Amino acid sequence: MAVRLTRPLLRHITATVDTGARAHGVTVGQRAVLEALYEGGPMSGPQLVAALALKRQFVFRMLGETDSAGLTARQPNPKRARAYIHLLTDEGRMAISAIRDAERATLRDFIFRQNPGEIAIWSKLQASLAAFFASRDQEQHHSKRRP
Repeated sequence: MAVRLTRPLLRHITATVDTGARAHGVTVGQRAVLEALYEGGPMSGPQLVAALALKRQFVFRMLGETDSAGLTARQPNPKRARAYIHLLTDEGRMAISAIRDAERATLRDFIFRQNPGEIAIWSKLQASLAAFFASRDQEQHHSKRRP
């Protein structure tokens, strides 16, 4: 039942986030990269992949797009000779700030219709479900590698 209820929720959230991001010239994937760098600061590619829990190829494609758009930049990683650290540019910081502000404004109406206990339970349940399915995904991924 939880999966059945989650599917339309994710579809509607993604559509809303996509509309808001595109208003700022950003795709949902690019938005994810910008938000991770906004919240976590400069990161290496592998750190960004881990933070987003997405496939490496996708994250690096999004980084290429955000670099080309002037939303992110890369600089040599002082810890690894042939690696880079990715960071937000001023333009990228302004874009993700505007996107997040618009999303918060959209959610404000929903949040005010709930009591704080309901929001806390919902947040805890979401985090728990995400952790549960992430661990299952890792188990399945690792079991496919074993001979």
